[in-house]
Amino acid sequence: MKKYILLVLLFICVAPMFAQTKGPYGLKYFVGIVGSPSDPDISWNDNELAKIKELGVNMLQLSIAWGGKPANEVLNLEDLDAAQIAKWQFRIAQAKKIGLSTIAQFGIPKLLYTDNGYSIVQPACIMNPEVRSKYAKLLGDFLDKFPDVDNILVYTYDQNAWLCSEFGPCPRCSGIPLDERLTSFLDFLNGTVQKHHPGATLWWKPWEISNGTAVRIVKNINPSHFGLVLNASSSNEAYPFNDRAYGTDLGIKRTVQVAADRDIPVIGEFDYTFYKGYYLFGDFFPRFVYEQLQDWKNLKGVVGVKEYFGFAPSQFSVDAAMLTASMKFPDASLDELLKDIAAPYGKEASSYMMDAWEYVARGVEAFPWDVTYLIGQLGLDKNSDGSHSWDPVTISNGTWNTPAWKTNRSANFMLTNDSKAHPWLFEDMGLHLEDASDLLYKAVDSFDKAIAAGSPKKDDIKMQRESIAKVARAIRGKSLHFLETLAAQDARLVGSDEKQWLIVTKRLEKLLENDAANQGNTAEVVSKLNEFKKDPKAWLQTNLNPLAYESKCNIDWNIYTPYAK
Repeated sequence: MKKYILLVLLFICVAPMFAQTKGPYGLKYFVGIVGSPSDPDISWNDNELAKIKELGVNMLQLSIAWGGKPANEVLNLEDLDAAQIAKWQFRIAQAKKIGLSTIAQFGIPKLLYTDNGYSIVQPACIMNPEVRSKYAKLLGDFLDKFPDVDNILVYTYDQNAWLCSEFGPCPRCSGIPLDERLTSFLDFLNGTVQKHHPGATLWWKPWEISNGTAVRIVKNINPSHFGLVLNASSSNEAYPFNDRAYGTDLGIKRTVQVAADRDIPVIGEFDYTFYKGYYLFGDFFPRFVYEQLQDWKNLKGVVGVKEYFGFAPSQFSVDAAMLTASMKFPDASLDELLKDIAAPYGKEASSYMMDAWEYVARGVEAFPWDVTYLIGQLGLDKNSDGSHSWDPVTISNGTWNTPAWKTNRSANFMLTNDSKAHPWLFEDMGLHLEDASDLLYKAVDSFDKAIAAGSPKKDDIKMQRESIAKVARAIRGKSLHFLETLAAQDARLVGSDEKQWLIVTKRLEKLLENDAANQGNTAEVVSKLNEFKKDPKAWLQTNLNPLAYESKCNIDWNIYTPYAK
């Protein structure tokens, strides 16, 4: 019996030594950004940092690191002038005081520009010994100046960072695959990190790299003190709400598998607000926060999460409440967490709030994310209000000359550099947008029911209601523009057939009536409706008529390539 008691006591004393330390959400890291590109002037004072820490964040990124350099935030190592160095010294001290570790993000190597700051001269070649020496010194000097920085995060494409192509004119890179050159360069950078800050982790974000290249690099990289930070989807740069995110994105899944096989840790990015402040959508879809965290957590080898866009504590809403609750109770179900964050709205209103948030989430899911990367002009731009021109509808599309865009992302988006598309695509967009707007209007109805039920947070409910009503109106207006454009052309094509003409013009009239209602019966849209009713044939000659645009042509800017001496 005494022997048994001794064994139990020994186990109690020794067991903690073998227990795995769990951080937020049962993971090791939760990386947060103070401020965001749309709200960059967030102070690093004790109060703001405490609010961010309450979310579960245990590591802070030292700058917003965004392409437009909002609030003159550091983007590249070259940006660290005297003023920025003083700012970072303060931020590091603040993070340390509140008990948070730090990570510094840089784009390497920085693009070379002409004097006007816009035209690209050429990439800074990573195979050039002078470029390597430059970054060994810049990175080494940074680590010596900031010994308390715990981690370094680099990306190697986009936002003032770029790489030569093996298919281009560079005498050092021509014919040498990107994975060979970049693996060598990342090992070189990590060697510099270990020389100046032994034991620190160099995290790499394979931003703009193709899936195949990323996997090859992870297979061949030196895994010691090296980690990956991955976007929500390898096929889609940032938007986390499409159907190819996380575990269902085979590119992400395979990259994480290879990393796990080599004991390379992975941090997965998520966006808890959907670019709050950039687009119309407010952060009223808490289910997505839960699902993003779950999806990353369920991938073997993922050791942490990183919020993609940034935290503005003054704007925290229900998504932030879900994030906080999820971090505190990582094993709780979605239903339990939703009830927890809805409870402050009152017993009568809480169920309606959960209904509203679910309809918002479904509305986001119904949006046509896969048509184009430039989704703002599909009704999400901040100035969208449901109105539209009376020219035929168009879809903006875009692509960039990076490995990701010329491979996986090109497969994810239906339109990249196409100048023409089948009418069925436009019809599909109109129907998707109609479905999304219908769901968002159902959310508005649920918010109205919550207000009528009575709540101690009535003003907050009204704010959410108005925010989503604006999105619903804007998306429905864009949907109607799509469907009206098609109906108008249908009418022109069947104009000689009286039976078909009546069918089509009746459909177009109904769309115009819906348009007028959606726009609050403004004078312009009501006038358009009345003009159509008075003389449909004359109306079709001057409204939504594509003929005047058939001969227009734009410059193919992709023909221009950077000059390399």
